[in-house]
Amino acid sequence: MSNKSFETTFRKSLYILERAANREIDLDYDYPKIYKKVKKFYENNGVEFYDEPEADYEAILALIAEELEIKVPA
Repeated sequence: MSNKSFETTFRKSLYILERAANREIDLDYDYPKIYKKVKKFYENNGVEFYDEPEADYEAILALIAEELEIKVPA
């Protein structure tokens, strides 16, 4: 996964993605279109998900945090 590609793809949504990774918003409920685009981005880059909504959501938030170099609260 390439930071540049992620940041370029989602440059208009980086603030929203940062807030989601910091657990300030629920990306899947508050911004479902962005959530679907992020999930599709990772699927296209070879990430396999669990087909379990909660587990997929947690995995996506972890990936976003990694991309944006955010320390995720425990």
